[in-house]
Amino acid sequence: MELKPSQKKTIRYQFDSFCRKILREEARDYIRHIIWRSGHEVSISELSEEQMSQLYVLDEYPSEQFHFQVQGFNITVKDEKLANALATLSDEKRNIVMLAYFLDMTDQEIADRLNIVRRTVQYKRASSLKEMKRRMEVEDDGEQSE
Repeated sequence: MELKPSQKKTIRYQFDSFCRKILREEARDYIRHIIWRSGHEVSISELSEEQMSQLYVLDEYPSEQFHFQVQGFNITVKDEKLANALATLSDEKRNIVMLAYFLDMTDQEIADRLNIVRRTVQYKRASSLKEMKRRMEVEDDGEQSE
């Protein structure tokens, strides 16, 4: 059965109207989706420092850490310059510095643990810090450390 030209024209208009409705609804769906996404997503440039720090993880390898045994405690140092400066100290001075700064012990607690006088702990801690500072400054200047 052959359609008349007026019937063909009507079908063409109906099809055109149907396509326009579909496209209009697709556009509405897309706009709704964009609005939904803007409410749930944040631009990376708008994140705070704290939020940015949660976006990555730094790998830590045991070979990049330095371990010291002090009075039965295993202390890990991650900074190479600091570990080298600590390694150059005598055992007693290194123990005093590590107990004070890594284990947060007071001079009296350290003195009790090492069986020495509190004033000696204070003196050796202060002199050790000066020595470490000097050695670390020498390394920063590019000169050979002793």
